[in-house]
Amino acid sequence: MTTVFRSYRVPLAATALIVLALASWAWQDWRNFAEHVEERERHRALGVSRMLTGAIHALEENGRLKRGEIERIVEHIIRDSPYQFLVLEQNGRRILQAGDIPAALTLPSAETESFANGFYLFSRKIHLPEGDGWQDTLDPHAIVSESSGLGINGGEQLMILGGDVRDHGYPKALTHMLIPLATAIFLLTASVAAWIMVIRSRLLAEQLRTERAHSAHLEDLGLAAAGLAHETKNPLGIISGIAQQIARNPGVPEQSKVMLETIIDEVDKSASRLGHFMTFAKQREINVVQLDIQELAARIAEILQPEFDAAGVTLEVNCPLMTIVADEDMLRQVLVNLLLNSLQASAEGSRVEVRMERHGARVTLVVADQGCGIPPELLPDIFKPYVAGNPDGHGLGLAIVKRFVEDHGWTIKADSQLNRGTVITVSGMMLLQGERD
Repeated sequence: MTTVFRSYRVPLAATALIVLALASWAWQDWRNFAEHVEERERHRALGVSRMLTGAIHALEENGRLKRGEIERIVEHIIRDSPYQFLVLEQNGRRILQAGDIPAALTLPSAETESFANGFYLFSRKIHLPEGDGWQDTLDPHAIVSESSGLGINGGEQLMILGGDVRDHGYPKALTHMLIPLATAIFLLTASVAAWIMVIRSRLLAEQLRTERAHSAHLEDLGLAAAGLAHETKNPLGIISGIAQQIARNPGVPEQSKVMLETIIDEVDKSASRLGHFMTFAKQREINVVQLDIQELAARIAEILQPEFDAAGVTLEVNCPLMTIVADEDMLRQVLVNLLLNSLQASAEGSRVEVRMERHGARVTLVVADQGCGIPPELLPDIFKPYVAGNPDGHGLGLAIVKRFVEDHGWTIKADSQLNRGTVITVSGMMLLQGERD
């Protein structure tokens, strides 16, 4: 994970910086637009308040209009403005009200301005001339009721305007901002993706070169080891032949014959191990053919049956009629090695089963025994060379099986419990095209 991050840290860091820059630009642009809207609303409210001041002054100066008529005229003016209500107060007393005031709204008592969630509240001090009908009321919040005019006292008045003034320019501004932002993010994503693909291609190319060099090195080692094993096997054959000739000589003492048989037996074991090693080290090409798995399993069981009978172990074959695609020699050796391993691990009276299970277009090979099982500490490495649960084993049988299985693109898995048995599963075998339906 650290290596991957280190490889891509430059594009990731550049992407993070560009994203931060875009976010900062978008935030600043939105703030500028919001400030512009607030400033425009402030100028509009100031203009409307001046217009209403002049209108109220003119209506009050008329002298022939009653309070109700003035209120209706002002309310009509408010209805045609962008505001919801108007309140005119003096010394804490409400002189005039036009429009509907929200119940939860607290009116200011001084000059102020607020803009939240699209609702604008504006108040400013104005100066209207004193009217003839002004009288105090007992209720400081009650509207003065006079038969003629508003009864304005001389001095300062507080005019309050408020209303829902959501600006229709917001969607346009949002579109204006989102289009270049989305375009920039798209171009950034495409550039970063291309950048990462270039880095990934370079990493994969480097990894491929390393794997090729490693594979060539292993191939050279395998060829050298196979050649050494081959050259060693020939002298062992000569030693075994000479020992057999000496053992057949009538004049050889009995004790010497026993020693010669031991020599021959050890030579045979060494030759067998060298044969397995050569099989493991040799690079083979897969010759894929159509195989009747039922016939192949039955033929192998027939060959191995005498060994199972001699050990007192039952061999069961449950393979339905089906045709798969595989290398016949490799699959035969896989079956033989797995069955012989199960036989060596099984006690007299136990059972070994080989079966084929169909899963859609794929087939699974299962070899299960009731033997001694594999120790838990060996189970993770059981398919590695020279790892053997049997003291007399050489640890190459299952390694060869794994090599042949992986050469086909299959997978192999071992499940085992001590003194209860082992189950080897080979998955991924493909059915013949005509038998998949």
